[in-house]
Amino acid sequence: MPLKRAIRLFPWRRQPVSGEQLPKRYAKSPEGRAIIRLALASPEALLMPFESFPARFGKAVEDADNPPVVNLNKELVDYLFARLGELGDEELLLRISLPAGAISMPKQGQTEPAESLPHLEIAIQRYFAYLESTRRQNLTQLARDALLLGVLGTGALGLSVLIDERGVIPSEGIGLPLLNQGVTIFGWLTCWEALANALWNWRPLYQHLRMSQRLQAAKIEIAVI
Repeated sequence: MPLKRAIRLFPWRRQPVSGEQLPKRYAKSPEGRAIIRLALASPEALLMPFESFPARFGKAVEDADNPPVVNLNKELVDYLFARLGELGDEELLLRISLPAGAISMPKQGQTEPAESLPHLEIAIQRYFAYLESTRRQNLTQLARDALLLGVLGTGALGLSVLIDERGVIPSEGIGLPLLNQGVTIFGWLTCWEALANALWNWRPLYQHLRMSQRLQAAKIEIAVI
């Protein structure tokens, strides 16, 4: 386990797609955004299984202070994160394709389906805003844990030094030496865990936070095919 964490300190990172390679795998919009294409069978395919859009999702009657958030499909989220890992700092355009029969048809005088299109964009933006907030809380808790573990570990090692300085008296038996060994092990383990939080464990959380911010800023286009 320590060796794996040491290796993760210097990970082999996937190289971002350079400007010359980008047209081969990712087309660009006229605005210069890298296009990520998503083909959905229906608007509900965006969501986790057994979930659906609330009846008044995205409408003005919602609670502005606590708008509902729907969970996006985990495989879709993983796919988007993988694409962002390849694209580096490119601005994004999510181009979603839907079959015409899977969405409500436009009413007379409308050029777009009235219900489904806003639902998709709002669902994506709210989910990644929620994920950003969650990851920010996770990072804050991780920092607190690292500080607490560091204090406990340092205190335990200090106590171990004091016990060592006292020396072992044969008439007292082996209880004190065993206690000292236990305190020493506890101190090193907690210090190591604090160090792991400071060096490694925060990285995936921070990456998710940054990717969530980028996906919130992405432009979304929905095409009916």
